[in-house]
Parts: sequence; structure tokens; C-alpha cells
Amino acid sequence: MIRILIGGDVYPGGTVQSAFIEGRAADIFHDLLPEIASADLSIVNLECPLISRETPIAKAGPVLGAPRECIRGFAEAGWNVLNLANNHSFDHGAEGLQETIRTIREAGLEPLGAGENIFEAQEPFVKEIEGQRIVVYSMAEREFSVAAEDFPGANPLDLINVVHAIREHKRGGVFIVLIHGGNEYYPYPSPEMVKRCHFMVDMGADAVVCCHAHCPLPWETYRDRPIVYGMGNLVFEAFRREPEAWHQGYLARLTVGPDNVRFEPVPYSQSQPDGGARRLPPDRERLFIAELDVRAADLLSEERLQARWAGYCQSRRNSYLTMLFGYQGFLAKIRRRLFTRCYSEQAVRQALLLVQCEAHQEVLKTLFDGARR
Repeated sequence: MIRILIGGDVYPGGTVQSAFIEGRAADIFHDLLPEIASADLSIVNLECPLISRETPIAKAGPVLGAPRECIRGFAEAGWNVLNLANNHSFDHGAEGLQETIRTIREAGLEPLGAGENIFEAQEPFVKEIEGQRIVVYSMAEREFSVAAEDFPGANPLDLINVVHAIREHKRGGVFIVLIHGGNEYYPYPSPEMVKRCHFMVDMGADAVVCCHAHCPLPWETYRDRPIVYGMGNLVFEAFRREPEAWHQGYLARLTVGPDNVRFEPVPYSQSQPDGGARRLPPDRERLFIAELDVRAADLLSEERLQARWAGYCQSRRNSYLTMLFGYQGFLAKIRRRLFTRCYSEQAVRQALLLVQCEAHQEVLKTLFDGARR
């Protein structure tokens, strides 16, 4: 049996940064270290560039970065592959991404999911283990980090490219898809994410593993293949007071057999009360898995999943329309009282046309991509 271990988001900042710099892996991953060491292949998401100087880009959302010396903590812990297909890998531009890739390789580890252009970013990690071909293909939803034909960055989420990659690289081996995407703090996958993951399995993926939501999401078995919808943060200290779910997560342990891939969660708590991640004690682990099993039952009902999604979207309506129409400062503060005056029904319909129609999406993407460069 081949054991593959996949970890969620790691930001080597805050109180654990010195441990990363000094390579004190036991002060970061604690009793999870034996789990990492026992894996034939271990992959973790590096949620920021590793840099020697700051070159921040203009973007919406926080800009993350950490000293390049933090690579020692990953290497000493025994991680083999650092996944860069995420929404922060380009936070310090081309220079920051290039230095990150160089730093990873110099440490004897492998980068995944990003490169000098879209073609490099699309290259999967391929390794033969015990005579079995293992292929890992990684993508991120389109934020400010994605690559283009003549622009460095992360591999964007694209179902057509996934199908091509499976046909080109699987060759009778095991094909694992990693996706960095989802809705932050929402403890379920969206209906569309479920469809995407099912489609990838239909096309030949043997497992799909997601992260990004900053909270643990449920998992399911679809057509005898595991789909993990969100592992939560692995090591990521909060910048402000965050919900309890921020501090919980699980490693995805995949066991590759002769005819299938099996999944087991390895639950932990992180950055609470002190730095790093620690495995949950048995009683809390059972409770954690039981809670996620309850949520997983909703995945079996399209009606329940749609209802939960509709409720989440309605709760975010004011915030999303404020961002979309560009109301900031004073208007943002009073939007609840003046909401109907700020956004006419016609304005909302026009916005809907732009974001839902593929032709208009393509125009907007081209315009905004030009603004990035």
C-alpha cells in the first residue's frame, strides 16, 4: 500500500515563524510529525511567498509573505512537495514567486502548481512509488495569482485543462487533483463545486482534495473515489479574532491500493492555545469526525445543499453588492439603511448580466488582466 499525505494551508508567520526559520519542526507540527514521516509522499499548501525582500502587488485582500529561511521548517518536517496553486503565491509579484520556487528547489523539495507561465504552472508532479505511477495536478480559483501564457503565477481552475491533463499524464496510474477554492468560513462546498469535483472523477481523477475555506468541510465517496471538500488551516495564526473552526482541520491520508484510493482524516487543532498543529485526543477526534459526518449527510441531498447555499448567499448579499458596485468608506457603513437607494433593481440586473454571461465574463477578465500588468 502507498500512503500519500496532503495538508492544508500553512502560513509560516506569527509565533511559529522563528521555529520555521530555525528548522524546529517539532515546535510546529508536534505529534503530527510521525504521520508526515510515515507517508510515501507528503504534500502541503504553502499559503505565501518565501522572500528576501517585499515586492507587494496591488490586490484586494491581505498580502502575505514570509522570510525565505522558513523553508527549513518544511524540510525538517519531511514535506516533499509544496503546493503553490493558491490565492497568495503571487502576493509579491513575479520576483516573489520566482524566489519561492528557487528556494523550494534549493531545499531539495518540489514546487507544484505555479510557474513562469501557464504552461509551467500546469505541469503536474509525477513520481513512481512501488511501481505505481502517481500524478498530482493542482489548480487555484482565479483571484490575483493566476498565470497566463506570458505571465507567471498559479495554475487556474479550468475543467477543460483537467481533462487534457488526465488524458496526457495518467497513463494507467493514479491521478490526484488538488483544488484551492471555496467560500471562506462556509462549512459546505457550493453546489457548483460539488458538480466540478464529481465531473473530475467522471473524467478519470482518482481523488480530489480541496482547501482554502479556513474551516474544515465534509468529504464523500463518489463512484468509489474520495472527494475532500476542505481540510481547513494546518498552521495559520489568526490576524484577528476568528471562529473556532479556524483552529480545526485535518490531514488527508490517501491509501493507494491495487484497485482504488481510500481516504482517512487525521484531525488536529492549530494555533490554539499556542503555535503549531497538534493531533486531537481520541475523544475530541471522534466528536470532530461525527460532526463532519452529519454535514456530509447534506451532500447526499441536493435540495438540502441548495437550501444551505441559498441561505449563505443571502447572508452575504449586502457585502457582495457593496464590493461589486465599489461603495467604500461612508457609503459602506450606511449601506444597510440606504441599500435600496444605493443599488437600483436595474443596476443589480446589469451586474447580474456581466457576471453570469460567459461572453461578458470574458470581456471583464481581459480588461482586468490588463490592469494587473
